[in-house]
Amino acid sequence: MGFNGDVMLVIDDIPLAETTLGDLPDPVLADLPENIRAGVSDVSLEEAPERFGETLRPSLPANVQDLLYQIETKVHDGTIYAYVGLEEGQCTGTEVLDDPTEKDVGYVVKGPYQTWRRIVDGRPVTSAWLNGDLVIEGNKVRLLRHGSVLQVVGDVAADVETTHLFPGEAATPGELVLDEAVRQPIAVGLLAEQQASLVTNTLSPF
Repeated sequence: MGFNGDVMLVIDDIPLAETTLGDLPDPVLADLPENIRAGVSDVSLEEAPERFGETLRPSLPANVQDLLYQIETKVHDGTIYAYVGLEEGQCTGTEVLDDPTEKDVGYVVKGPYQTWRRIVDGRPVTSAWLNGDLVIEGNKVRLLRHGSVLQVVGDVAADVETTHLFPGEAATPGELVLDEAVRQPIAVGLLAEQQASLVTNTLSPF
């Protein structure tokens, strides 16, 4: 039997209070008139939804309205909760949750924004786990038997086209060494697991 278990990704320490509208990448506010952009450049993302109230918001560009909506509905006390459906090591669906209690999952993977940012940019999830940057809650025995599922989660994150809103932190030399050390075994393990699953499904009469 393969790995079956949905996963909740918990991304905390979202730097809303530390990041201002002026810090955002240029494309995010490109459609906002220059005079308005200059006037709100020092407003933090934490303050922005209240600053742009319901009366003013409809006049803003669609992408800015969407950003404010995402902050209001998807960030809970500086944390984002994302659901990843998994079956037999394959992703069956993803969703950023309005309510973190609405999904019953087998595993919870927690880590700060800076760790998840590097995973989106290609860092192996297993490396982050081994380094203590991620905390995993769930059945550890099953996780060890199907450890490559962790990288499936990372691959799902990395496949999403992403514009980073917040500045990133550089990896330490030790983290880079560990990242490279685990990349090749992960690739071999994923291939072996896929082949074993294919053979089992081919031979099974059910």
